[in-house]
Amino acid sequence: MSHRDSSPTTFRIELDGEGHIVGDHAEGDRPGYMFLHGLGSVRQSEKSDSLLQHAGRRGVAFTRCDFRGHGESTGTIGQVTIGELIDDTVRLLDRFGPTVIVGSSLGGLVGAFATARRPDLVAGLGLIAPAFGFVSRLERAIDADGQLWTSNGRAFPLARRVLDDARQLDERGLPGRISVPTLIVHGDADEVVSHSHSRRFFDAVAAERKRLWIVPGGDHRLSEVRQSMWQRLDELLGNS
Repeated sequence: MSHRDSSPTTFRIELDGEGHIVGDHAEGDRPGYMFLHGLGSVRQSEKSDSLLQHAGRRGVAFTRCDFRGHGESTGTIGQVTIGELIDDTVRLLDRFGPTVIVGSSLGGLVGAFATARRPDLVAGLGLIAPAFGFVSRLERAIDADGQLWTSNGRAFPLARRVLDDARQLDERGLPGRISVPTLIVHGDADEVVSHSHSRRFFDAVAAERKRLWIVPGGDHRLSEVRQSMWQRLDELLGNS
């Protein structure tokens, strides 16, 4: 594959009169990569920039967006449901797929649900400290003031509609619906999401090609091993 300029262009997708999502896309061979960020984060970060550069070296496409309620996209954090984030990810797949989804924390959970819904548009799945168990503990995670705290210290009120939506999501049955090659990376020192959730999810993943990497001493961000993550994902997908 040929090297390409890694500079992406900005896109905007209208959401049926309910606002819009904003993201970046760099053209290249497909399947490329699609990065999904975590709760309270934005599309541009150390990990997504690193993956963008990796895609450029491989000459493949790259896509990332701000989830609703984050960055340049419309919506209010704490009001946007996980189901809406899954719907938006499927919109991205319809426009930019087929692709390899790489999801960090909440982005991993959203990416897994989107993959289960549209496996025809997902060539592979990379999950970085995925927020498995988040749905079931969401209501218990709210503090006495009705606030939910992100891993980077941001707090916001959580709407009832978000809790009601979360109860409709079948996270327990999710791994059995994952049929694409899957890499899960989780640090054993993650202070936000226990790596035990990833171990259980991995054991139940239906895909024949799957790998679990528990990083010794790794925290929730796992930024220090990002290059190794892309290499291991490519090896799993047969792209190395």
